[in-house]
Amino acid sequence: HPEDTYHSPPGPHSHSPTPSMTDSPLYRFPLDPQEQPILERILNLRDSLSLLKQDRSTYVKSQDVLLLYNSLIEQVEALNRLRVNKPDEQNRLDSALDDCFQLISLFFLTIGRNHEAPAVYSAVSTVKRLLDHLQEAGFYSPKDLEGIAQHIEEWETSIGRSKDKHSPHLITLLEARINICKATLAELRAHLSRLDPQMLDTYQKLVSILRSLSA
Repeated sequence: HPEDTYHSPPGPHSHSPTPSMTDSPLYRFPLDPQEQPILERILNLRDSLSLLKQDRSTYVKSQDVLLLYNSLIEQVEALNRLRVNKPDEQNRLDSALDDCFQLISLFFLTIGRNHEAPAVYSAVSTVKRLLDHLQEAGFYSPKDLEGIAQHIEEWETSIGRSKDKHSPHLITLLEARINICKATLAELRAHLSRLDPQMLDTYQKLVSILRSLSA
């Protein structure tokens, strides 16, 4: 069955391996020149986070993680100001930002802060990449989309309950990311809705065969 080979996206507190930075989708949209300085600072922060992760000689210190996290939030605030009228913008800056939050999420787990918004952001960015891959591949089952939709709903509820506990700049960006996921999910559902219901079982079997061949 297709669902046997589909891996549900990790929850915000999952200890699943973080996707490598090479997994970042290649955004084809041009970068706004005003965003270039922000991109450069985010790339520098990503390098610092990567070096901290690779350093096995010392324990990860909370203050080091929080210093980098606060610097990242400053860039998120600057980005939100530029995108106030275009919250759905996606370019290579977003890919680098996702990488940073994947690393930050791992560090927050390490220092025992696994109920924080960065963990949710990390999970949302993973789902965004998964949706992009499903859209690009062009084959997926209704159960794939049901599982993703359930996770998105849970994250929205979680964010709504804890808005006052986290940086409003991060919440703004996180809500924009979730809306992008929901829009892509709606497109994928619309594609499936055009199938003849009597052919749905055959379609799902073909998806299963394609995944088996790919594996």
